[in-house]
Amino acid sequence: HWLDHYDDVAFPMPKVGAWAQGKFGSEQDSLEKNPNATRGCFPDAEIKASRQAYYACISHVDEQVGRVLQALKERGELQNTLILFTCDHGDMMGDNQLWRKCYAYEGSARIPMIVRWPDSLGLSAPRGQVLRHLVELRDVLPTFLDAAGMAQPDTMDGMSMLDPIRGRTRSWRKILDLEHAQIYWQGNSWIALTDGRYKYIYFTLTGEQQLFDLDQDPHELENLADDDRHAPLVGQWRKRMIEHVSIRGEAWVKDGDLTIQKKAMYHGPNFPKT
Repeated sequence: HWLDHYDDVAFPMPKVGAWAQGKFGSEQDSLEKNPNATRGCFPDAEIKASRQAYYACISHVDEQVGRVLQALKERGELQNTLILFTCDHGDMMGDNQLWRKCYAYEGSARIPMIVRWPDSLGLSAPRGQVLRHLVELRDVLPTFLDAAGMAQPDTMDGMSMLDPIRGRTRSWRKILDLEHAQIYWQGNSWIALTDGRYKYIYFTLTGEQQLFDLDQDPHELENLADDDRHAPLVGQWRKRMIEHVSIRGEAWVKDGDLTIQKKAMYHGPNFPKT
């Protein structure tokens, strides 16, 4: 019924920057002919049908969440239940000529992170806040531990998202790292950093780099690394990335600069051998 609900909706079509048009615009593909297609120009009818199905799936999930909330309310457990709504990834849906997941771009990497705390936690914070702190899936377990009154092991990378809600933000992370080993095609292997405004992406098998200003360019249409006027800013972010991955050794940083790797690396240096 949700698919029918969106039957006559005029969906916004994908947004495509000049960098993406130059990189993928000459590639013609079709989901009908190639269901696993990941990039290139698709027929408008397929784009609209895909977006209709995507919207329908989101509304279906919303409906099911509503059923859970209603059941909690009817059973008198709503104010004893911490609710956290998130997901593992999004979908590019044709933006910048890309489809599916596994990209550093917003359509793939930016996910919902909604926390609804119960009155029983006693948090004196206004509800309905929109906070801009950098959060990630590694923060989910620490948040649950915090709500349960349990200590977080020192070995965990994540942080409790209840702290920003409480106003405890002094030690919150300023930079978030993203990463994916080679997938879909040879050059699509990347590491990335963001501070919430800028996002720096480095492709480890090609040496290509990108920098986006998410405040001014939320759809990542303008790659600042293509413009010499932004060279100092790009250099600052490249230096940050060098510092971030230098601990991995010469396969990642050599002679003080990022390497171009000859083959994809699927395991870190501390990955268990057995």
